[in-house]
Amino acid sequence: MKIVASLALVVPMALGCEPPSTTTTFVVLENDYPAGSGLVIYQAFWQAVSFQTPIAPGSSSDPQNTVPASANTAYVVLAPGWDPSSNTTPTTFIVLQSREGYGVHVSHTVDIPVSDATFAGDCAAGSFLTQSQADFVTERVFSGIFDRFKYDAATCTTTSIGEAGAR
Repeated sequence: MKIVASLALVVPMALGCEPPSTTTTFVVLENDYPAGSGLVIYQAFWQAVSFQTPIAPGSSSDPQNTVPASANTAYVVLAPGWDPSSNTTPTTFIVLQSREGYGVHVSHTVDIPVSDATFAGDCAAGSFLTQSQADFVTERVFSGIFDRFKYDAATCTTTSIGEAGAR
């Protein structure tokens, strides 16, 4: 019996593999905006990981499984002033893009801190995305959110397509 258990550990290593428990790689998103700021992370995306659960200011996401990656851009949609415990869907958003890429090695965790220091796009902080960058984020990364809205990067305002007309 001991031989079989030992082989279960030795064979994967002999084949160049590590046991699954030591190769788990994670990503954690940290909302580094101060508690009380009202800047709720509504959704985010990095690498192949989509964060669908809102993250209140001063909080972090649960660790999400990911694969090792080199420096990749992270994208965030803030819902300023929105209460995640309400039954309403937010209608005001701020689109952010990380200022640098984030990477992670096998069996490590990458922490992605979301703040005005690490992400561009918060007009109130004097940080702007180009309209082209914002269009990429709203039309490609978060198209499900922005299928009913048009986003203006110069003012960080969201307009219902019904008000703005079709794209």
